[in-house]
Amino acid sequence: MPDSDITLEQLLKTDSELTSLPEIYIRVSEILDNENSNASQIGQVVETDPALATRILKMVNSAFYGFPKTISTISQAISILGRDRLRQILIGTMLGGVFGKLDNKVSFMEDFWQHSVKTAILARLLCRHSPVDEEAESLFTAGLLHAIGRLIIAQQLPQQAIAIQQATETEDVDLYQAEQKILGFTHCEVGEAFILKWGLPKILADIARYYHTPELAEEYVPEIRLVNLASQLTFLVAPIEQQEVEFALDDIKDWQQNGLSVEQITEACSIADEQVYEVMDSFGMGQMTIEIDD
Repeated sequence: MPDSDITLEQLLKTDSELTSLPEIYIRVSEILDNENSNASQIGQVVETDPALATRILKMVNSAFYGFPKTISTISQAISILGRDRLRQILIGTMLGGVFGKLDNKVSFMEDFWQHSVKTAILARLLCRHSPVDEEAESLFTAGLLHAIGRLIIAQQLPQQAIAIQQATETEDVDLYQAEQKILGFTHCEVGEAFILKWGLPKILADIARYYHTPELAEEYVPEIRLVNLASQLTFLVAPIEQQEVEFALDDIKDWQQNGLSVEQITEACSIADEQVYEVMDSFGMGQMTIEIDD
């Protein structure tokens, strides 16, 4: 029996800003879904939220995209980015906006956002060298969301989150075992449930559910394996040498199934490490650390 009496279904019904997506995201998504809409019309909707518009321009002008000329208008950014890329930026800014406004007096990792954004960048880069390279932008979003269940637990169930952290430090259990013991469910299940509740694509929900256990997945297996690999390599920081990557890969089960070379992985890790703080800043996550309360 779990130590907590709350169920996943009850957590989903919690009255908070996490229950539904921000109105601006819904409005922009609706006009993106309309094939008859143009960049100017989409831009007009985006510009009703100045913070969102600013973040999009910062992102599109960052090294992450590497465009040769400065992009100064939203309509120009949309024309260059395309609808799929714009959706990825929207989700990133949504995370920065929603979680940035919540009370962060909970026990949690200080580097949650850095890990999530770096996983996103790395998954996108690795995907480009894989047989599912057409999913590169989706994997960026999947990387952002892959561990979102941890943040939801920390925000909504702070006492249980503290107990989970303490269990991993004092008992012979890993994070997933501690969550199952204390809550009766894991952050992977929480992430999947909330992503589906938000109406986001199933691939994102499946990756959140199975990124830690890709061998259990039935759909999107190559994509899940790539996010699993990216998530486990985010600890590498510059200067990143190939030998260091080889040592890291020795501890990652079945990494070869991604069809990537050590050289490709090393290059991707180096680029991701260079870009992570600029992307975080573009999303408004630069100052978003969650303090640990003892």
